[in-house]
Amino acid sequence: MVRIPRVATALCFPAILAACEAAPVGNVTGALIELSESAIQVLGSSDSLAVVRDLDIAGDGSVWVLNSAEPLFVGFAPDGQPLGAYGQGGRGPREFPMPAGFLSGGWQGEVWVLDLVRHAMIRVSQPDGDWAEIPLRSASLPPGTVRGGMSMLNSNVRSARLGGEFIVPRTGETMEAGLLNYRFSLLRPDLIAVAPEAREARSLVALAEVLDDPAGDFIPSDGGFPMWYRLWAPCGENIVRVYDRVRNQLRGFDGSGAEVLPIELPPVPFTEVTARQFAKAVFPIRQAELTGDVWSRLSEQDSIRVLNRMAQSVQGRPHELASYLPRYVDLRCSPDGTMWLNSVDLDAGGLEGARLWLRITPDGTIREVRLPERFDALRFLDSRVWGVYRDEFDVPSVASIALPIS
Repeated sequence: MVRIPRVATALCFPAILAACEAAPVGNVTGALIELSESAIQVLGSSDSLAVVRDLDIAGDGSVWVLNSAEPLFVGFAPDGQPLGAYGQGGRGPREFPMPAGFLSGGWQGEVWVLDLVRHAMIRVSQPDGDWAEIPLRSASLPPGTVRGGMSMLNSNVRSARLGGEFIVPRTGETMEAGLLNYRFSLLRPDLIAVAPEAREARSLVALAEVLDDPAGDFIPSDGGFPMWYRLWAPCGENIVRVYDRVRNQLRGFDGSGAEVLPIELPPVPFTEVTARQFAKAVFPIRQAELTGDVWSRLSEQDSIRVLNRMAQSVQGRPHELASYLPRYVDLRCSPDGTMWLNSVDLDAGGLEGARLWLRITPDGTIREVRLPERFDALRFLDSRVWGVYRDEFDVPSVASIALPIS
């Protein structure tokens, strides 16, 4: 059972007080860019689509999605024609025991999925072709060290191509050091660069060494854990960007691991949270405990009853509760290096992302872009954003929206 914490956290501690008092901020420029529902271009739909976990685009323009249920993969040609739906969980031949997300940027023009049990990248964009698998095993990246999803509510593991290498997060910490220390280690993993052809791996950057300790913004109490997201993404051919919660920056590291100039972000989107907003944010955890899995749902009546009970049980001042929750829940980049940062929507609950994204150019210019209702963005290109659109009947389709040139 989730224990709603009573917390006693200050937003600034002496060790980081100077940074809190004088931290520079990035300014949003220009008017809000509003993308309407009429701008959505549907590519295709399928009865096989469930909750889409990830999406990627092959070199030939075909689009593949990672499903939350079998069949695990559904593909569409550039003209919208179905390319097939396939993929089962399991440990047998041509099965996927634990697919955790697509390799962002692909490899050799194909779409690949990271499977944590196989500890390998597996090609998925050739369903009728030979099985193609690139092992990740090496002395510095043994099986079982790529773990921990983007958050406690999101099991996807971000992996990406950077130039001619794959970047994956490695965590060596175990639960023997305590659950809270283990959680913090997942938030600050080592980013490992894997050369797929040489089958060699090297440490790109150890985030625990370069990111400030986030524990100053969080004091555990009564079994509570931070709900923050692990956010990083490749931005262009030679830069990895990492969200730094303590400094409120997007830190950058090149292919050698050297740090480049950070991007200053606007003031944090919120500093206080009500008891009901907090209860709505952590509600999916309690729902999963009651239903037995993360995909099942309580009835509307039961959901209201459970949520009301949770809200009444929450203890803590608004700024204390805010320290438990993520400010941002997604970070993605387009091939030209433009960064897209998505803030959490406290009113939507479940740590869902807001319709509003920050669009940040490589020189640090920040614009606000609001995407249409019922459109979940999963991949950004230089001139188009791809994702899943659900119509008024909640039917999902793979779709895209053209981005303004300016």
